[in-house]
Amino acid sequence: MATRRKARKDRDEAPAGACGGGPDEVPGEAPAEVSELAAVCVRAVHRSLGVELDHGPDSIPLLDHYLTLLPDRPRAPTRDPVRGLVAAMTGAYFGEVVRRLFPARWRLEPGAEPLDWRLELRYCFLAFSPVAVAWEVLLRRDVLEGAAAFFLEEPTRGLVAERLDSLPRVTIDDYYTFAQRLETLVLTVGWLAERIQLSGKPPVPIAPRRYAEFFRRLKT
Repeated sequence: MATRRKARKDRDEAPAGACGGGPDEVPGEAPAEVSELAAVCVRAVHRSLGVELDHGPDSIPLLDHYLTLLPDRPRAPTRDPVRGLVAAMTGAYFGEVVRRLFPARWRLEPGAEPLDWRLELRYCFLAFSPVAVAWEVLLRRDVLEGAAAFFLEEPTRGLVAERLDSLPRVTIDDYYTFAQRLETLVLTVGWLAERIQLSGKPPVPIAPRRYAEFFRRLKT
């Protein structure tokens, strides 16, 4: 068994609550770079499986299945540029699924590589790199010095870690999947929403500068 834990809760029933925005909240458009890579992913999966990904949560197991068909995984695709494209396109698609599930925005610094693109939730403080997650799913191991983590502020980070530690363990085969990462994310967002609701304060959008300051401190 892996040392990670499984979030055993139906992602479609997990409460978005205060992290879900208002009833009129709409996803808006993704940056062109993200949209193009996500579209490449949709076409690649369609060619391989004959099904069309619809950017919904139920499409994520299909994305995982597509990766299992790559030859000699995790060593292939053997050429780094090809492997990098697979990570970038599947990560972009995964991020777009999350962005439609919870109000969020992409953060792309000028000239940044896809690995450095962040998705930042708008009403609960949580950010992560979808492409870093894709690298771990593709290679089936922890990589990139924690870049695939869900970044949270303290003390929330410690409280969420405790709740995750209380969940049943999961096999390595389950842990290194997009489906497992999505389930963990949904649970985490549900817990963050609970904290906002218990505070009695209405949810307010998180300013981009708050995320920028958080990552500036993290780097230093």
